[in-house]
Amino acid sequence: MNLRQLEVFVAVAETKSFSRGAEKVSLNQSTVSQHIASLENEIDMCLFDRTGKGVFLTSNGQIYLKHARRILVERDTLLESMAGLQALDNAQLMIGASNIPANYLIPPVLPILAEQYPGISLIMQTGDSLDIFTSLLSAEVELAVVGNCSNHKNIDCVPLYKDLLVLIVGSGHPWHKQGKVLIDELTAGSFVVRESGSGSGQALDASLRNVGFDPSRLKVAARLGSNEAVQQAVAVGFGCAFVSELSIGTREKNREVFRVVVEGLAVERELWLAKLRTRSVSAAAQAFSTLLLKHYAG
Repeated sequence: MNLRQLEVFVAVAETKSFSRGAEKVSLNQSTVSQHIASLENEIDMCLFDRTGKGVFLTSNGQIYLKHARRILVERDTLLESMAGLQALDNAQLMIGASNIPANYLIPPVLPILAEQYPGISLIMQTGDSLDIFTSLLSAEVELAVVGNCSNHKNIDCVPLYKDLLVLIVGSGHPWHKQGKVLIDELTAGSFVVRESGSGSGQALDASLRNVGFDPSRLKVAARLGSNEAVQQAVAVGFGCAFVSELSIGTREKNREVFRVVVEGLAVERELWLAKLRTRSVSAAAQAFSTLLLKHYAG
């Protein structure tokens, strides 16, 4: 096999079509078919299911795609280095970030990035922590800034920022006037939480267990897909929520949401900077990593 064949394979996999894949790599469809057939013959496995509705990866093809992308990314990193991009005068950096880092950690460093490395163009993919780790492992992003640490053998995680989760309520909630509650009183609340897989949800569950409180005792009134949606629901009077202290500044200042102290409970979590152990780090990724770690040091 050769790199051109891998490019053709990835193009067909991403477009789910031999004809569209051929357009993407500027080849005719017959040549694309020959490249795919050659790859399948070499490994003696079928990579695609051909149907009337298009072509779809087999289970073997999905594994092949993951490794093919990594190989091509390494090729691109090598070519960038050889082309002089170590000077960072024309570099594109793909990163992934979960909800809180994407909205509150990355934006403050963008002006610094532009000032120190004006040649770096940053492209950020967002999702929950599990989604971002998936993108990191498939080489879709080079760096990840996430709300929990992965124990995957191919991922290195470095602590970046210690985040505090606080309990918030709206102005009409009975806990607003109390100002504080006991841990056992949490069972009387209706909680708005993030989707499964969020770092904040995992941190809350762990902290509750550490003080002997079973998280399943919390009544979950709604699961919403973003921190912003959770806060908006609480602000209009729907339940209560544990959210990142980083995220409530404007709403707290405008008296839309209010903190409630939970006696005997402190919910802290680390926000992490992650990369693949098996992937060479580009100059742009190294520069951005150093900038982030320096900015949030201490």
